[in-house]
Amino acid sequence: MAVSFLPSGDRGLTVQFGFDIDRGLSRQIMALRAAVDDAAIAGVIETVPTYRSLLVHYDPVEIRQAALIERLKPLLANLDGDDKGHATRWHLPICFEGDCSPDLDFVADFASLSRDEVKTVMTGTEHFVYMLGFAPGMPYMGDLPAALNIPRRSSPVQGIPKGSVLVATGLTVIYPAVNPSGWHVVGRCPVPLFDLGKADPVLLSPGDRVCFREVSLADYEAIAERVEQGDPVVEGEPI
Repeated sequence: MAVSFLPSGDRGLTVQFGFDIDRGLSRQIMALRAAVDDAAIAGVIETVPTYRSLLVHYDPVEIRQAALIERLKPLLANLDGDDKGHATRWHLPICFEGDCSPDLDFVADFASLSRDEVKTVMTGTEHFVYMLGFAPGMPYMGDLPAALNIPRRSSPVQGIPKGSVLVATGLTVIYPAVNPSGWHVVGRCPVPLFDLGKADPVLLSPGDRVCFREVSLADYEAIAERVEQGDPVVEGEPI
């Protein structure tokens, strides 16, 4: 395995595995993350997985970068890429009606599919969470079929609503808060992905899977009301 160690400031070390967005690569990254957690290396503060790397935050007073690299090298030899017990499958509702899916027709035209066919792709795909980023708790998920490898917009759109499900470049994201975006909105999910009122405010984690189930606008609104009342609405299943 060709792995590179790249300095990231004076308190970070990037362990880079490759250059592609690939599930096998992601499983190796997640396996290293679990191995680092199990090793309990003095001075390591946090690990952050990305598409192709693991960022290790550390305290340089407790461990020097060279020493950290030497502690990490043996862990790389034992990665099996098995994420069993470290991931969760989530079944999240998605609404395609009304203003929940302003770009669905555009995406369908690009892919030479009907609206219903795009919806079938979105609900029939097991979306793999590669990483979180851009906004707290926001998942970057793959992998859509080649027909939905649609480019980003040339100019971003402001005020994309919380819960919006967007696609671009063969990937899917869910917005945990209102934000601008250059991606294309195909649906909306009423389940919050980030909630500071919870002990663990982030719902999804890298390595998780998301399966969407279509709901009507009336069901969407009913679920959103339950969320407001503190109902957790969904529970994940370990995989």
